[in-house]
Amino acid sequence: MSALVLAPAERARLLRALGVQPLLLRRDTRTAPQQMQQTAAVLPAPPAGVATPADKPALIVLLPAGAAADARQQALLCAALLCLPAALQRAPCVEFGTLAGALPAASAYLVLGSEARAALGRLLPLDAQASALIEHADAPADMLAQPARKRALWRALKALRGRHARSA
Repeated sequence: MSALVLAPAERARLLRALGVQPLLLRRDTRTAPQQMQQTAAVLPAPPAGVATPADKPALIVLLPAGAAADARQQALLCAALLCLPAALQRAPCVEFGTLAGALPAASAYLVLGSEARAALGRLLPLDAQASALIEHADAPADMLAQPARKRALWRALKALRGRHARSA
């Protein structure tokens, strides 16, 4: 059986004639899984003075230990962050085990895993906890083991998008 190979222009013309609209998959290359390990570094300590809202990052993603090293977990996190607005897609991803001091203040936190939730309570001052939007979801490893657990992540991302839209 021989295969007929059409030129791209001819293929597009035939698809238009048939009434088919070809769709293209857009890929965002800014947050590749290889770059996720680089972003899972220790954040600088907050300045000595009071931070103004312009100094605060819009979002910080707090990960459980080892999440930045696993490729499947990185792919899940990258896909999840891509559904956020562009300003939130560049959020720093921090493993709670790498933090030496206090966590810097941010407008919102996405906390993945129960260990990271407990670490956030210890590392973040109470006034910052009260003023920030804190969304919790299961650890990425748990989401990969039981796909139904992803629902909490999508609800958290929806809340983050809504808060960002209201503040913008």
